Amino acid sequence: MAKHPDEPTRDKFGIRHHSLYGEGVVAKREFRKGELLFRFDGPRCSSQTLFTLQKKQGVYVEDPYVMGKILHSCDPNAIADMEAQRFLARRDIRAGEWITMDYESTEDELYRPFDCRCGSDNCRGRITGKKSRSSLRK
Repeated sequence: MAKHPDEPTRDKFGIRHHSLYGEGVVAKREFRKGELLFRFDGPRCSSQTLFTLQKKQGVYVEDPYVMGKILHSCDPNAIADMEAQRFLARRDIRAGEWITMDYESTEDELYRPFDCRCGSDNCRGRITGKKSRSSLRK
């Protein structure tokens, strides 16, 4: 069976070990701002795991192979479009750079909250989910 051209492929991405966060996805080539990185798919689940992204309340997409290994940053280089199930470059991405997203952009509550050490100027510290973050602003 032929691969879909928008699937994440080994010529575009690699899986590497990050010293703080475990396995992550690294770009093997450059991507331009707005460019499609890849589309993702996987089983729909009614419960969250470490390798799911929340599509909508109570519905999760699971992909432990690529999508579920995208690392968090408070200033990410990619965004997850959950409606179209695709990752897009938020800014230009260099070859060798970790692919990152903001976990609080998709998750109401994280499966496993954590203390972020992304080092960005706008690092939020504790990453818990968008519901917790929005209640802090009130």
